[in-house]
Amino acid sequence: MPATGNKSYHPLTLSIRIFADGFSFFVCDPQTTSLVRGEHFQLNGESLPIRLRRELNRSDYYNRQIDQVYVLICTPSLHVPLEEFRREEAAALYAFTFAGQDMSSLRVAYTIQAELESVEVYAISRDVEEVVLQFYPTARFFASRALLMERLMRYGQDAGSDCRRLNVCISNEGLELVAFKEDRLLFANTFDCTASPDIQYFTLHVWQMLDYDAEEDCLTLIVEKADEQIQALQTAFSAYVRHVELLPAASLFSNVPLAREDEVPTDLKALLLNRL
Repeated sequence: MPATGNKSYHPLTLSIRIFADGFSFFVCDPQTTSLVRGEHFQLNGESLPIRLRRELNRSDYYNRQIDQVYVLICTPSLHVPLEEFRREEAAALYAFTFAGQDMSSLRVAYTIQAELESVEVYAISRDVEEVVLQFYPTARFFASRALLMERLMRYGQDAGSDCRRLNVCISNEGLELVAFKEDRLLFANTFDCTASPDIQYFTLHVWQMLDYDAEEDCLTLIVEKADEQIQALQTAFSAYVRHVELLPAASLFSNVPLAREDEVPTDLKALLLNRL
C-alpha cells in the first residue's frame, strides 16, 4: 500500500467485475478518468476464488499505486422499495426469491439507491469476498445494476421530455429493461437472452404490460455498439412503436476518456463516473 510523503506516488483504482463464467480487471486513473489497463479472464472449469487469487497476486494488480478497489457483482438481484427495506430481512428475502441456492456459501448484501428510493439486494460468494479482502481490506462491493439505473434516471431527467420511456439495455450478457415514473423506479428486470426475436418479445411484452402508448411514448435502445443486429432491431421495433431511440452507452456520461472506452462495460462506467 502507498507510503506517505512519496512524490512519485500516483493513485489508481482497480475495478473487479465478476460475472457468471469469469471476471475482468480494469485499472483506471481517477485524475484523468482514463483506462490504464483492462483484462478479461474466463474460468474454463477452474474455481473462481483460486483463479482470482492467482491473478491478484500479479504485480499489475497488487501494487502500491492501487489506492481504491471496487468490486462489481453481476449476479441475480432484486429491488425493494427503500421505505419497506429491513436489513435484518434481506438474507431471508433473497433466499426466498432465488430458492435453490446454497445460502451458506453466500453473503447477502445490498446497495442503497437513494435517488430511486430503492434498494438492490444481491449476494456475494463468501470465498470470493475473502480473497478480495485478503489483498484489499477496504474494497467496496456493489450490485452491477444499481448505479446504472441511477444514471438512466438522470438521462431521462436531462432529456426534458414529458413522454414515458422504456430503457432497453442490450449487451452480450443479456437484456435489461428499466422504466421510471416521476423519478422513481417503476420497473426493472433482466432477461437471459441475446437473440433478436427474444429481445423483441420480452421488450414488447413489458411495453404492453406498462400500458405505454405506441404513438406518444419512447423506446430507448442503449447499446455499446450499433452493429447490424442493433440497427435491425431498431427497424423491427419501429413497426410497433413510433419513437424508437438508439442511444450509444457513452452518451449517458460526461465527455471524458473513460466514457469512450468500448472495453469498459456500461455498468462499470456508471460506477466510476457516478459523480461526473
